[in-house]
Amino acid sequence: SSSPIVLPAYEWTFAGKTIGDELNLEWIVDTVATGQVILRVTDRANGLVYSNQKSLRIDSPYKSKGWMILSEKNGQSSLGFVREMITAYEMDDLGIYCVFDNQTFPDVYEETNGEVLGSGPVRITEHFSRTAPGSLLILQQGAPGCIDIDGNTLLRDIYLSETFMDGVFPEQFEPVNATWMHWLDVIENKDGRLYTRLKYSDALFNSGYFITEPVLVGEEEVRGHLLDCDWQAVGYTVVHDRGTAANPRNRLAAVFDFRDFWGVNYAGYAAVFPEADKGWPDGFVPLNDLGDHELIYFRGWGDWSGGYYYMILKTPGGKYLQQTFTLKRSTAELYYEEGSLAVQELPSGFVYEDCLPYVLSTDKYLLLMKGNDMYYYNYASPGDGVSFYWHFDAPVKHMTASVQGQPQLGCALANGQFVILNVKLMKNRPEEKRLYWQTPAEVDLGNPVSLIYKTSGQL
Repeated sequence: SSSPIVLPAYEWTFAGKTIGDELNLEWIVDTVATGQVILRVTDRANGLVYSNQKSLRIDSPYKSKGWMILSEKNGQSSLGFVREMITAYEMDDLGIYCVFDNQTFPDVYEETNGEVLGSGPVRITEHFSRTAPGSLLILQQGAPGCIDIDGNTLLRDIYLSETFMDGVFPEQFEPVNATWMHWLDVIENKDGRLYTRLKYSDALFNSGYFITEPVLVGEEEVRGHLLDCDWQAVGYTVVHDRGTAANPRNRLAAVFDFRDFWGVNYAGYAAVFPEADKGWPDGFVPLNDLGDHELIYFRGWGDWSGGYYYMILKTPGGKYLQQTFTLKRSTAELYYEEGSLAVQELPSGFVYEDCLPYVLSTDKYLLLMKGNDMYYYNYASPGDGVSFYWHFDAPVKHMTASVQGQPQLGCALANGQFVILNVKLMKNRPEEKRLYWQTPAEVDLGNPVSLIYKTSGQL
């Protein structure tokens, strides 16, 4: 009689694990990695092994630029992601515009991690590095507390408590904001206390531990609010220093993050904004002493030549002022670009602290959300006045533009929708060319409490 047929054995492997044992591979991808898919065929009749391999790179669908929306949904924290997918660039009489096929991932943390994010959402922030992919910190009040997650896979990495000495938070620790710079990280507490961490290595986000020693200017502690501004080019972040109950203040200060050419480390050093060399212009509120003026809004951006800043102040008499200036740095010395200090009164008709303001870094436009309507104001051409731009189905709770000068403005609405507007050449853009993209009607991202444009470390 003939001998029985001995079938070969099949083994598929990838990234150090077996993913199949049949001739045809059927594998539900559960690994983000780059490596070789290897097929080994063993002839069990004679023990010979035949193999072949092919390179494979598997990326997470979240390893992409886009908008991260931290919301409250059904009494819990919820994380949503709008993945930016530009499929084409087209040209019309207004220049180049993008064609989008964006993807929306509601409740993405729960889906990815198989657990509830938590409760009491406060803010989402992104770590940056020149050598590592991005990472995100979720600040929240409820259990399990603040969580650090991988910016590419959105998998939980560590809890914020692990980044303090002995894994213990300081007393009365209620974080409300954070800035992650190249070497220095800063966390803002609810009482204005600033906690800092100096990284051991800029290739690892969570190397080193936060310390409880105060940030000082001379003998004075800097306490206040981290302001919305870029740090990576200018080498510092800006703080609205309010001082302590015993010693209140109202001024702007910088917390540095750089090493100079000679290796001197200024990270953690703080300085009050300087006096203007030639005195402050008429009507300009001194930045080192805002006095009785109320800071309503502040945003800054910059490059290696300096930081450009825009701010709105309310005077004791109830008027609103716009101040702009350029601040330069020489090692740890700050100085204003000559002729850059400017002040003007903003148009009446708006209670600016009740609006949602946002100033563009690409054009000299101030955007104002009032109710369900967005308006724009060219602050370099005040004679144009304030103009209507877009009506939304619900109030916009947060808005932020994409990076690198693109004209996409992401808007998170109170009804759980997300809308992207084209804000390039606003004055000349016809209404039918203002809407770029919006979520389908059935999408509900929750009530947004914080919004960022995620870069995954791609600065």
